[in-house]
Amino acid sequence: MQLARCHEQKSKTLDDFYAEIAEHDGHIDREIGQTMLSLLARLRALPDKRQVWGLTSHYHLCFLSQDASATSRFVIVSALDRRNYYVEHLMPERLAPWPNAYVRGEARSEDEAVRMILIAIEKSEGWS
Repeated sequence: MQLARCHEQKSKTLDDFYAEIAEHDGHIDREIGQTMLSLLARLRALPDKRQVWGLTSHYHLCFLSQDASATSRFVIVSALDRRNYYVEHLMPERLAPWPNAYVRGEARSEDEAVRMILIAIEKSEGWS
């Protein structure tokens, strides 16, 4: 997967952003940073040709299909540690019970989080 930070947040790469968090004094921040760095590496290693633009919001990582922050946040990923991942995806308008409805799930391993992220990318239909 091609995963890069949205140009509007060009002061740091995604890796630099999460590496900085991984160096914080607090244990929770360090866990979040290390977990997200590992997840980024796994996603980039996938044989998926899609271009995904990442936009960070607090410690969340929002997946965009275009390099512009004003576009829809089709997938949102966050992690507390290597046993607590949260994946959300925007429901396509024709399926959503209300505008901008999201589906949210939890994963307990990096493998499960990667699978859920791939499903979320597909189900959001943002890269169709």
